Amino acid sequence: MPKNYLPDDLADFVHQKLGLTKIKTKPSINVLRDLFNTLYFTSLKTEEGQFIKVTATLVDHDTIKNFDDEVDQLDRWSFYPFSEPLEFNVKNMVKLSKAADPWSSSLAVYFDDDENLFIYGMIDQSIHYQSFLNYEREDKPEHPGIIQTIINGIGILNVMLDYEALATLNQQTLIKLYPNVFKIGPVSSFLKEHSAISKSRLEDLLEGELDEEDTEAYNEVVYDYTVQAICRILLKMKNYHHGGAVLITRNREDDLTPKYKMKYNRISLSIEHLITSITDEEYYEEKIENLKKRKKDVPIDDFDDYDDNKLEIEEAYNEMVGAVRFAASLSCVDGLVLMSPRLNVYGFGTVIAETVSPEYVYLSTASRPGNSVIKTPANHFGTRHQSMFAYCKKYPESVGFVVSQDGEVRAIKSINGKVYVWENIRVYQFQRSSKLPKNIPSR
Repeated sequence: MPKNYLPDDLADFVHQKLGLTKIKTKPSINVLRDLFNTLYFTSLKTEEGQFIKVTATLVDHDTIKNFDDEVDQLDRWSFYPFSEPLEFNVKNMVKLSKAADPWSSSLAVYFDDDENLFIYGMIDQSIHYQSFLNYEREDKPEHPGIIQTIINGIGILNVMLDYEALATLNQQTLIKLYPNVFKIGPVSSFLKEHSAISKSRLEDLLEGELDEEDTEAYNEVVYDYTVQAICRILLKMKNYHHGGAVLITRNREDDLTPKYKMKYNRISLSIEHLITSITDEEYYEEKIENLKKRKKDVPIDDFDDYDDNKLEIEEAYNEMVGAVRFAASLSCVDGLVLMSPRLNVYGFGTVIAETVSPEYVYLSTASRPGNSVIKTPANHFGTRHQSMFAYCKKYPESVGFVVSQDGEVRAIKSINGKVYVWENIRVYQFQRSSKLPKNIPSR
């Protein structure tokens, strides 16, 4: 019988992980249990009819004692203490959550020598942290504290160490692994192969001849942007809290009935525009650098072209942001969003006609299925999942993504007649913390 996990189990796991780190002041198991239990019960409350969403940043003695309000970077976080620390309890966390949206700020939670927790103040500029996690910022901003715990729904706590997810308590489930299906494995292989831009098309875009090595290098960049777009669509769907599905397939007709047919190619166009403008940027930078090395003046026209190109890159990036939001919003209609591997939308509100679901599916905790596979009856999942299982089994040149109402994201792919499912896939822009040892294998 599956175990029902509690906040204490989350505390035990995080305490074990923190024991491996280089952090000087590590919170005790009692501090972590108090922290997670209070946040868990906070997540079960509502304030003015709305569910609680808030981030608690656990700060240590050194952060409080040595805090320096001299800001050396204009968008760097700053700490603002309350005139008097507040008791860390459910009531205060619920009240303060209205003023501490995770995209704007976090609450600084401090523990004293007696292991008592207090809400010590607030930390601003959280938008930059969230923007990085959600692929809306490329560089990692500095952020404070030992760990951050984000309430992401009823009974859902995400624990972060820097930009690495340590664990998630999703109601009664403790999530310790987040398969990176976009990096390695069959999902990655399928998307990488079929999202690639042909050599002739790249030559048209870049107005020049390319060899095979150049073509491969450009398509690596294309794939990076494709993964960004898919992850951002899934993240937007998570934030809607209604559930939804995206089917990426080479087949656009058989066993598929879109309620609303259309062709929306703005995502693939934005990726092409990004490839073109970034290539131009490299050309202008190299040209200007060569002139400087030869101690020659740089013509004003070259500087103007370089500035114009910067604007083109920003416009192309903003085009992708808008296109991703458009595609994600289509998931609000019942039925799945139908897309090609190049991320062109061909319809939404799509119903799968194939109803013969496999008897079993295979849950994989690793991106590349191996020994860590669990054979599971397909009827343990809901109808949305089962219809995706049926379709992917019949049409192996497809990959499905299903977002549950609680925010869990699954990837589905058929391999050699077996339907594999990856749960809790990595969609945020997680990056390994330098505070943890490096000899942990990629999942």
